[in-house]
Amino acid sequence: MTTHTTLHDHTNYDADDYAYLTAKGWSDDEILARWNAEAKDGKGPCRWQSESARSKLATVTGRK
Repeated sequence: MTTHTTLHDHTNYDADDYAYLTAKGWSDDEILARWNAEAKDGKGPCRWQSESARSKLATVTGRK
């Protein structure tokens, strides 16, 4: 089982991304697999910075 520390220390960790994925029902193991795959492909963390991304995040998690 994935620990919170493992996720928090991951190069692709972003608190908003984690909140969004967990709100959508993703398990920690599924999130870790996604972030590992994205990192392997050279993609950095999702930062939820655009206005449309922030709106989507707020709708799903209540975060603004």
